[in-house]
Amino acid sequence: MRSATAAAAALLLATVAGCSSAGNTTSPPAEVAAPAGLVDSGSLTYGTAATFPPFEFKGDGGKPTGFDIEMAQALAGYMGLKPEPMDVDFDGLIPALQGKRVDIINSAMYMTPQRQQQVDFIPYLVIGESMLVPKGNPKGITRIPDDLSGKTVAVTRGAIGETYMNEFNADLTKRGLPPMTIMALPSNQDALLAVRSGRADTFDTSTPGAAYTLAQTKGEFAIAGTFKVGTKIGIAVRKGDTNTANAIKAALDKFVASGKYQELLAKYDLPPEVNYFAGTAPQPSPTTGAGN
Repeated sequence: MRSATAAAAALLLATVAGCSSAGNTTSPPAEVAAPAGLVDSGSLTYGTAATFPPFEFKGDGGKPTGFDIEMAQALAGYMGLKPEPMDVDFDGLIPALQGKRVDIINSAMYMTPQRQQQVDFIPYLVIGESMLVPKGNPKGITRIPDDLSGKTVAVTRGAIGETYMNEFNADLTKRGLPPMTIMALPSNQDALLAVRSGRADTFDTSTPGAAYTLAQTKGEFAIAGTFKVGTKIGIAVRKGDTNTANAIKAALDKFVASGKYQELLAKYDLPPEVNYFAGTAPQPSPTTGAGN
C-alpha cells in the first residue's frame, strides 16, 4: 500500500514538474516591468473598436485582427502579459478607460487637443484623412470642404472624421454655403455601405484605411481628396497614469528597435509616410496636457 502511495506521489510530482517546465517554455521572462494596478492581473486589457481596417477589424471566426491588434500582442509579450482585447464602440472607449474597465486604448485613436484633455498618449503613427467616393466620383467631389456643401457625408460615430465634418460645416455656413448632412454611423463598414447603397455621397476615413478599402474592393471606390495629413495616432492611458505610460513606452521602444514595427507596417500595406519613427522623428514618449 505504501509502495502504491509512494508511486502515485512520485507521478504527481513528475506531472507538476512537467507542467512547470512547459509553462516556463511558453512564458519567457518579461523584458519590461508590467504596470501596477492592471484590470486583470497577468493580462494587458485594451479597448479597441474593431471596425477600422487595417488597424483593427474582425477576422476569421470573428476574432480581432489588424495592425494594432498584432502590435498589442507584441507589447504585452515584452511585459510578460497576456493580451486581452475588449471590443467597444469607438465613442465608448474613453469612458471605458476612465472607468477602469481597460488598461489602455489601442484603437487608431487620433491625438486631438480635446482628447488630450481627457487621456495621455504614446504616439506611434502619423496619418491623414481621405474622402472615399464611388468609382468615377459621380458628385464631382474634389475640393475639401467646398464640394461637400449640400452633400451627405458618412462618418464613424465618435471618430475624428465626425469632428472634422462639423468643423467644415461651421466654415461652410460662415461663408454662406449650404452645410453637408453628416450621417454618423456605428462603424467604418456601415459608412462604406451607406455610400455603396447611395444613402451617402462620400465617407471619411483615414488615409491607410482608404488605401486598404481600395485594395479590398478592387475599383469600386476612389479617393476624392485627402486632408489633415500629419495627424498623430497614439495609445491612450488614463490621465496622469505615468506608470502605465512608461511601461507602454518601454515596450514600444523595444518593438521599434527590433524591426517588427516596420515589418507590421509592410504586412498591412501601410505607406512609409505613416511611420512615426522614420527619419528624425523622436522616440515615443508619453504626452500630457493639450499640446501636440
